[in-house]
Amino acid sequence: MTEDDEVRIDLLTRLAEHAMTDVAFRAEARDDLAGTLTRHGYDLNGPEMALVSEFRASLEAAGIDFFLDHPLDRDQIEAILASRS
Repeated sequence: MTEDDEVRIDLLTRLAEHAMTDVAFRAEARDDLAGTLTRHGYDLNGPEMALVSEFRASLEAAGIDFFLDHPLDRDQIEAILASRS
């Protein structure tokens, strides 16, 4: 895996925290995820965008809002990453 393909936990943590604290960001992301991420300075690489998209799809399938009402901690994010292996 190259550096360009590495999943940056710190970036995904910042993204999750932003989404949990900014109602307007969440609403914007529901309508245009990729555009919203770009407009807000989240330059995700392929694996990171795939992870966010998979996470979003699994929450939607479960009938859960795209972003959770409580923060994910580092262990939870790492568990999600590990489940992809």
